Amino acid sequence: MENEITLSINEGSDAPTSVLDGYSVIDLTGHLSQMCARTLGDLGADVIKVEPSGGDPSRSIGPFAEDIAGPERSLSFINANRSKRSIVLDFTSSDEDLSFLIDLIQQADILVEDFQPGFLKTLGLDYEKLHDLNPNLIYISITPFGQSGPKASWLGGELIAAASGGIMYANGDDNAAPCMAPFELLSQFASIHGAFGALLAIRAKSILAGNGQHIDVSRQEVVLWLQNSYISRYQYLDMITRREGSHTAFGAVNTYHTADAGYVNISVYSDEHFGRLARNVLDHPILSDPLWQQREVRTENREMIDSFVQEFAIQVKRDELVEKGQKGGIPIVPLLKMEEFVQHPHIQARGFIVEEDHPVIGKFKRPGPPVIYEKSKWKGSRPAPTIGQHTQEIKDQVKEKVFNKKNSGSDKKTSPITSLDSPLTGIRVIDLTRAHAGFIGAMYLGFFGAEVIKIESEGLENPRTMGTNYTDMNRNKLSVTIDIRTTEGKETFFQLVKKSDVIIEHFRPGVMEKLGISYSEVKKYKEDIIMLSMPGMGSSGPIHEYRSYGQQVMGMTGLTHLWGAESSPLDTRVKMPFPDYVAAILGAMSVVGALEYRDRTGSGQLIEIAQLEAMAHFLGVGIIDYTHNKRPPKPVGNNSNEAAPHDVYSCVGYDSWCAISIQNQEQWENLKTAIGSPSWAEQTEYSNVDNRVANKVTLDERLNEWTNQFTATTAARILQKAGVPASAVMNAEDLYHDVHLRSRAEGIVQIEHPEFGFTEHQGLNVHLSETPGTSTKPAPAMGEHNQYVFEEVLGFSKKTTAELKKKGALN
Repeated sequence: MENEITLSINEGSDAPTSVLDGYSVIDLTGHLSQMCARTLGDLGADVIKVEPSGGDPSRSIGPFAEDIAGPERSLSFINANRSKRSIVLDFTSSDEDLSFLIDLIQQADILVEDFQPGFLKTLGLDYEKLHDLNPNLIYISITPFGQSGPKASWLGGELIAAASGGIMYANGDDNAAPCMAPFELLSQFASIHGAFGALLAIRAKSILAGNGQHIDVSRQEVVLWLQNSYISRYQYLDMITRREGSHTAFGAVNTYHTADAGYVNISVYSDEHFGRLARNVLDHPILSDPLWQQREVRTENREMIDSFVQEFAIQVKRDELVEKGQKGGIPIVPLLKMEEFVQHPHIQARGFIVEEDHPVIGKFKRPGPPVIYEKSKWKGSRPAPTIGQHTQEIKDQVKEKVFNKKNSGSDKKTSPITSLDSPLTGIRVIDLTRAHAGFIGAMYLGFFGAEVIKIESEGLENPRTMGTNYTDMNRNKLSVTIDIRTTEGKETFFQLVKKSDVIIEHFRPGVMEKLGISYSEVKKYKEDIIMLSMPGMGSSGPIHEYRSYGQQVMGMTGLTHLWGAESSPLDTRVKMPFPDYVAAILGAMSVVGALEYRDRTGSGQLIEIAQLEAMAHFLGVGIIDYTHNKRPPKPVGNNSNEAAPHDVYSCVGYDSWCAISIQNQEQWENLKTAIGSPSWAEQTEYSNVDNRVANKVTLDERLNEWTNQFTATTAARILQKAGVPASAVMNAEDLYHDVHLRSRAEGIVQIEHPEFGFTEHQGLNVHLSETPGTSTKPAPAMGEHNQYVFEEVLGFSKKTTAELKKKGALN
């Protein structure tokens, strides 16, 4: 039987309007940032991709359909460039084409670019010049280190983002070199932040009397957020998180071998879940003692717990253990390969893998949308274009000035409010979440002005764990204690719904219905309410009731198998909850999109983000390669077919590494000069990228001889000065003391917390030039804002509040 979320979304499936209908986007990005404009196109914008006459260089990046190389057969390009039209303009070499591009931009709403800071200024395409020509323009820049600061001119790429943001150092095989993520996940992640910034800037136009602004996205800052509390844990606890390998941060949070040579992933964080594991699954005479349900005890004895769990797991087959564990009430999944994920009955039942017809390669299968809107749509509007496919069509439209014909809710329905500096000021969000994805997604809305009210209850297990994790992920929020399980508490909640715009929850499907606060119920109190639901496996399908955290989502999609060197044992692969951060930014972005849709149509809606599908959405190249070329993906570590050298190299000091990524022949020549022009570098086997890729082993050995003379920071500085993309593989201490981060507006922020005192945290990772927002409000104490919410927002008298407290509704 379909649950309420599924029914509601299906009923709203005929709505014709998308979030960004009527908006036009100019895409000047290269390979790593193309997902930004594609996301805007999937949301309904008309995206125009500008290519040189030979086609975008990213068309030469494999894999290729049927393994036949060609600019129209790159699966990487096809994946990142749907929902776009193509125009050929050689604007860097032709004055005529540059002039036409400027005419095109003057009619556009959004421009996305990822050139090195300063390059476009030489062409008259910098933000200041274009803002003068088109004051409404929203200008998005996605770069390795941002538009300002000592490292703004540093070169980068996917490997450099992984090194400079700290994620490589802290995750993966502790007996091997640090390893980057597959499928350029970090750059895709940064691209989504750019799209989030675009939607914020659209809403901010009402504040800015219709003007646009500049959005600055630094990949380093975005990646830093993936290792949550990195800065605060170092500052407050003097903790430098290192790769954990097969070890575990807590007891029973790990990957375990099973009897049939399979693997399962278990994440037992809460006291309740551990009790279920010990009693319902393991039936363990020692761990069943209530003493072990104390988190501190489990942390101190994590290795013992892991040995007990492994002893049990190795006696049971993978799928049997998963079934037993889920029935026993714990978060456990099988570690699937990507091909198993694509063929899984749950994925088939939800119809997540969809078919598309490309004009050259024909029909192929790809991941579906990461966000399901009840009324508006996230759906590819067209397959990736051929080179210049729409050149004449677009030129004709520019002459006719058709791009000025749009219907923008933010531009037309709201009066200018020039005194505000945050795009979501006046929006109230009810936060019902209890873990990473919801914590962070709601916090992002709070960063940009929304009043986020976190509902807590003393009757539930307290997610406020020791240390700074909770405070790091719940800044810019208010806290109120309401027990929704009581009749009076539920009525109080509904009164708050009347005063709110958005509700965010990520319970298992059915929980909201059991509580009596489902979408259909809250709509009775606020017809245009927006509700974001983020169930781990989705609201329908054979395993929709599975308990899960981010680690389980990684395991199900095949990402755990693929993130690491092929030689690293599977139980040492990355276990951090990457999908939580993906769901968080998609959740925040989808809410802002729904607010834009509501401005235009007057309608609220239900939004579903199945974290499983949200994560798999960004594995598109691997999924297409598998379904189209019948080639199951394998882990490749830091290897690249397009760049060499491309790896991390050992340096002076413990676990010290420098990441180096040579993308073209010019950079190779720069590298040779930087390292002293050694004779070996002139050998034929290193003369071009294909030869260097083929001779990676000896090349890496040679380069290691040079890097071993320096600290990682020094090696990176020498190389960057010479024009070589490089970065130290930064740990928490490096990032805490990073002069570049501290020079950036809210790169690292200082907060006076009432419980922890002076704390420092990673700050904003999307910088809006005119409505910047802030990340500096401390996380609230439980119930800290009861008086404000009950008496000022809801208008309760002190007597009414006191009576509700006596009844247990406001605990």
